[in-house]
Amino acid sequence: MRAVKLESFIPENRQLSLTVPPEIPSGPVEVLILAKETADARQASLLGFLDTLRSEPASSRSAEAMESAVAAERDAWDE
Repeated sequence: MRAVKLESFIPENRQLSLTVPPEIPSGPVEVLILAKETADARQASLLGFLDTLRSEPASSRSAEAMESAVAAERDAWDE
């Protein structure tokens, strides 16, 4: 299978027209569309994540205890 990356624009009528390079033979193909995320979608995603943090219970551990646990985990990586 051969892959070609092309950039295009989806108009309001949702009809996509592409011109592929000549090395791509005619015949059946698969088309995968990766829609670029808009700034509004990224912001909504971040706000949604922050909302989930509000619903989580606060940790009862101190910052020092958390840092100690992280340090112990990192030390275990070196073993």
